[in-house]
Amino acid sequence: MTPLIYKGDKPFKRIARTHQSDFRTNYLKVQFDPKNKYGKYGAFLMPDDAKAGLNFCEDFRQEILRRIEGRYPSLTATQHDGLYANMLRSEHIPWNVFIPMGYDLNATALVFNKILGADEIDEVKDIQIEWAPDKTKCLNDNTSFDTYIKYLHKGMLCGIGIEVKYTEEGYPFSGITERREVMENEQSRYAQVTKSCGWFIPEITNHPIRETALCKDEFRQIWRNHILGASMVGNKNIEKDSVEKFHSITLYPHGNPHFNKILPIYEKFLTDEGRSTFGYITIESLIDLLEQYFPKNKEFQNWIQYLKIRYPF
Repeated sequence: MTPLIYKGDKPFKRIARTHQSDFRTNYLKVQFDPKNKYGKYGAFLMPDDAKAGLNFCEDFRQEILRRIEGRYPSLTATQHDGLYANMLRSEHIPWNVFIPMGYDLNATALVFNKILGADEIDEVKDIQIEWAPDKTKCLNDNTSFDTYIKYLHKGMLCGIGIEVKYTEEGYPFSGITERREVMENEQSRYAQVTKSCGWFIPEITNHPIRETALCKDEFRQIWRNHILGASMVGNKNIEKDSVEKFHSITLYPHGNPHFNKILPIYEKFLTDEGRSTFGYITIESLIDLLEQYFPKNKEFQNWIQYLKIRYPF
């Protein structure tokens, strides 16, 4: 039986959905549920397969599942499906990409030094998935990093916040409170951090945030993740999570045209200092770096091959 075509997909998302459905059929060799609301489109695992962790790389699956259980002691049914069953969303990508990196932090440092374009990282100290500092002392909202990497540079603690995308594009406001804080409250932490951090050009900082492009759906999440890092720089109120330097990186597949277009535009809102704290890389380019810097043993090579097969579309 062939999965149905979801008529609401844009062309690039239809390609990605078909790719994940083919991965399920040809790589995982498991069936889909033609009667399920989501499963009938092919890129959604059946309950037993989801519970077994088939959304995650086999060579590191047990560690990934252990880390997920530690991070999320309880999940709603919707959250569980989004992480364990939905193959098309991006939630599983940080676990599959970054948990294996934790097995060789020296190689991870080499990879990110290449991404940053400098010998910035002396030592990677930790890799966390879905992490944020104390929100009451930073942006006072629920913004978090899909992946957060702590590292040392000349003895100073620094951080990399990574936003991971797959077929997602921009996001509407999540509710009235968020809209009010961004669009109406010029005393909000969003406005204060944006205007004081030195990362944004005068065309941004000399106007109310609501009058800038930052609050538009296509830029708002990129901006919020970026300034979450800005709120951590030199912030003694968060003690061990304060950093001397911060970099925001967006990871996405080359096949997603939204981020190919939007990320270079966002860069134009930044000062030279701001551009030094912001970057982006495609999944394909990251995989090339993993091949270059990670050991050639079987486990790492299986993982890299898995990423090659699983995510580019």
